[in-house]
Amino acid sequence: MVRGKFFHIVLSVIMVSILVGSIYVEYAIQRNWNAMDHSIMVSFLSPVVSRTLKPTDLDNFPNYPFPVTKVEEIDKLIKTRIEKSTFKVAINKELSDKDRQTMSACIVQYSYLYYVDPVLVTAVIEQESGFNPKVKSIQGAVGLMQIMPALYDELKPQLDLSDDPTSICDNIKAGTYYLSKRIQRWNDNVYWGLVAYFAGDGGVAKIKKQGSELYDKTGTSTQQYAVAILGKLYENYLILGKEFPVPADTYSINFVVRFLQ
Repeated sequence: MVRGKFFHIVLSVIMVSILVGSIYVEYAIQRNWNAMDHSIMVSFLSPVVSRTLKPTDLDNFPNYPFPVTKVEEIDKLIKTRIEKSTFKVAINKELSDKDRQTMSACIVQYSYLYYVDPVLVTAVIEQESGFNPKVKSIQGAVGLMQIMPALYDELKPQLDLSDDPTSICDNIKAGTYYLSKRIQRWNDNVYWGLVAYFAGDGGVAKIKKQGSELYDKTGTSTQQYAVAILGKLYENYLILGKEFPVPADTYSINFVVRFLQ
C-alpha cells in the first residue's frame, strides 16, 4: 500500500515537472525569439515546438508577393518536414523518394500556373494529409489536398483531370486551383482563402456574419486550421533559409509545445 502511494506520488511529480518545463520552454522561446538562431530552432526544436501565425487583422492579411522556389527546394522542404515530425503528428514517413519528387514537381508547376505560393501549398498538403496521397478523411475527402469527390468531379472536365482523385499531380492541380480561387474570392486575403478552403465560401460568410468560428467533425475550428497552416508556412521559410515575404506588422507568431497540444 505504501509502495503504491509512493509510486503515484513520484509519477505525479514527474508529470507536473514535464508540464511546468513545457510551459517554461514555450515562455522562453516567446521572450527570446528575436535573439535566437532560427536555423537552430528549426533543426532541434521542430520536433517539440510548433508555431501558429495569426493575422493582426483577419480582414487585412495580404496575398503576398512570394519569391521563386525551385522543385529541389520543395523536395528538400518536404523531406525535412517529415524527418522533423513527431509521433503526435500524422505524417507519411513511408513516402518514397519517387512520390516525393513527383509531389514537389507538381506543387511548383501548379502553384505558378494558378499563382499560389508553392511554400503555402506545401503547408496545406502537410496539414491536410501529412503528405499521404492515399489518405481519406471521415468526411470523405481524398488525396494530398483532401478534395471532396464531388468537387473533383466538378473540376475534372475544366482542368482535364484523370478519373483518380488520389493521383498525386491531379489532386495537387485540383487543390491548388481551388485554393487560388478561394483566395481570389475573398479579396486576395490568404487567411480567409484558407478558411474558405476548409469550410467553403458559405462558411466564411457565416463566420463574418455571426462572428463565431465553425468546427469540423474532428473538433478543429476554422481559425485553428488557418493559423496552423500559416504557422507551417512561416516555419517552411525558416527551413528554406529565406526571408518570410509577409509584412511583419500583419501577423503575430505564437509557439505551442507539442506536449501541450
